[in-house]
Amino acid sequence: MIQLETKDKKRAMRLFLFSKNAGKFAFFFSFLLLSLPLFAGSAMSDGINGYLELNFNQFESKADTSGDVTQIKSNSFSQLYNLSLMQTIYPNLRLSANGIFEKNITKSTIDNIDTESSTTKIRPLIDLTLRSPLYTAGIGYNRNEKKDTSSLVTNVNEDYKVIFGWRPEDFPSIDMRFGRINTFDKERLIQDTVIDNFALTFKYIPVKDLDLRYEPSQRNTKDKLNKVETNSLTHNGRVTYSSSFINKRVSLFTSYNISHNETKTTTTGSTGEVSFQLFPFSGLSAIDDTPATDPLALNSAIIDGDLAASAGINIGLPPAGGNTSRRNMGLDFFNNTEMNTLFVWVDKGLPSQIATSFSWDIYTSSDNQNWNLLTTVSPAKFGAFQNRFEINFSNVTTRYIKVVTVPLNLAATIGVPGDFSNIFVTEVQAFIRKSASEVQNEGTFKTTTHLYNADVRTRILDTPSLFYEFSYFLTKTYPSSLKSSTLSNGFSLNHKFSRVFSGNAKAMREDNVTGEENGVNYLYNASIRAVPIETLSHTLTYSGSTEKINERSSNKNSIFFNNIAELYKGINVNISEGISFQTQETGEKVKSTVVIFGSTIIPHPNLSLNLNYSKTNTQRSGSNQESSTLTSAEDLGVAYRPFETIYLVISVSRITNDDKTRITQNYAAAWSPFRDGTLQFNFAFNEGLTSDGGKSRLIGPNLRWNISKSMYLDMFYQILKTELTSQTTNTNTSGVTFRMVF
Repeated sequence: MIQLETKDKKRAMRLFLFSKNAGKFAFFFSFLLLSLPLFAGSAMSDGINGYLELNFNQFESKADTSGDVTQIKSNSFSQLYNLSLMQTIYPNLRLSANGIFEKNITKSTIDNIDTESSTTKIRPLIDLTLRSPLYTAGIGYNRNEKKDTSSLVTNVNEDYKVIFGWRPEDFPSIDMRFGRINTFDKERLIQDTVIDNFALTFKYIPVKDLDLRYEPSQRNTKDKLNKVETNSLTHNGRVTYSSSFINKRVSLFTSYNISHNETKTTTTGSTGEVSFQLFPFSGLSAIDDTPATDPLALNSAIIDGDLAASAGINIGLPPAGGNTSRRNMGLDFFNNTEMNTLFVWVDKGLPSQIATSFSWDIYTSSDNQNWNLLTTVSPAKFGAFQNRFEINFSNVTTRYIKVVTVPLNLAATIGVPGDFSNIFVTEVQAFIRKSASEVQNEGTFKTTTHLYNADVRTRILDTPSLFYEFSYFLTKTYPSSLKSSTLSNGFSLNHKFSRVFSGNAKAMREDNVTGEENGVNYLYNASIRAVPIETLSHTLTYSGSTEKINERSSNKNSIFFNNIAELYKGINVNISEGISFQTQETGEKVKSTVVIFGSTIIPHPNLSLNLNYSKTNTQRSGSNQESSTLTSAEDLGVAYRPFETIYLVISVSRITNDDKTRITQNYAAAWSPFRDGTLQFNFAFNEGLTSDGGKSRLIGPNLRWNISKSMYLDMFYQILKTELTSQTTNTNTSGVTFRMVF
């Protein structure tokens, strides 16, 4: 039952209309449920399938910030319909069609102020493809229409495509793709953009191991409102060779890539902006809570151009006790480069409540060691049709830049249907925005980039296994005259001394030249492993590096000893300890010691216990002030299944940071009264620590009824309490989800 306090006739009328519509929805779905079995079988045999999903959520929140109380109440109803058709018209001709209709109605009350909004999305798609071993041809169209009453704007994105491929045997293959993207609001008042893309790919393998490719492409963008047109022509060529010689003792991989781009912008207006994409040499990332001092590690997936594949960085909702450290995502341009925009792409579309909950810190650096906070952007604009955050800031010129954010907070997901545990970053792009008049005066912008890479690996000895490894990488960019190269020489060795002992070692030198910077980096590591019996192993590992860039030097060394033992059947123990030393370019010295203990005990097949302990001591010296940090963590977990249909989990954790101790508890229970799992009941009590030293507590049951293999009903109720330094928030939320696949 929906309970709303009516203050006047107008509000009562809105409530009546909402209830009336809800009744119509209920009648429609009841009719659909009863009639669907009559035609579901024939539809599936014709290649037609789909699903419907209904969600109803109620949300109530009370936040107390130093005596200032804010109350929020809302309820939302969403409906989603999906219908798909897959049909083979002829043996090589296939038709694919899909349609999605989604609508969400939300009524909210914030401090006695009522609001009502609705969002409607319509997404039809059709694709016709003719495919054979010799050729491929196809046409496609999809439309994404989104109407939001809060903004009174209906945004539309239309995508047309034509593809053709020709793959004759022993001759070059050809792939062609043409696409047009129209993005506009229906009134053509806010945006009206047309993008035409044309691309060709020629691929030829004249002999084994040799791959030749040439890819010309053209992109034309017209901003009709601001009367700005940008035309970009790109030529990309690539040669790759890979083979082995001398009875496969020597392996070689080498490649050369050249890319030339010409971009010309014209305008007949005086307004509008043009964005130029900037192409960094490397992508970087790290997960830590010290973004001002910690360097980032190489992560090429951040700049690989794939906007759909994960780059290994998850900004979604962490599980209870999961890693809530800051996510650092950066770019290295080698030379100082001017920019004012970053795009952070993710693998899915996000509701407004989720997207606007993220805050973005922008840092710059000249050495990837010491970072300066430039600004904080909150919230960042999230694309209506493109899954990306657009982060704008004042112009800055820097070699390194990174954007930092914390994972999704549980409070932001309350009342929002959907699973947000995984939101993977796929790409980070940089741009420089300029006014249309400024760009027109600059004429045509041209860039040429050369990339060369060679890797050689030679087996010198069989026993012990000794390898020589050589690699060389070179990049040049014109007209900036940017040049960078890396030359690497090293030896690797691995050997089994006896039945018990084995070991490996590696030593390498890297010579790096980037612009006017010359660097030498020595890398070395070695390990000895002993396995006296099958249930006992010991590993001693040493690793280190010494780096010198011009007159700046730094070094790292660490020793780690790891022991794993199965004392008895069902009792496993691991004990590890290590020490590391680091001297940074600034002269600061860091010494860290770590001890880790873990044990798994299974006294009975239905009972398991987990014990974990870790202690880390970090000491810093040589800077303006010395510091010491001691952190320890203990964790006890118990999982018990007293009956086949009941499962219980208990865990208690204690984290001590210097003199401050925080304890969290987590309990969970699952009960399925029927063996086939038709009915499932879950209850959870979870405590978690926030990044700013606060604590959150979530309590709630969940009930799922699997009505059939294609139909289920899910109900939940949650109580969330978050205690921060200056704010306490209490939130209650409940929801019902019905989904049917046919």
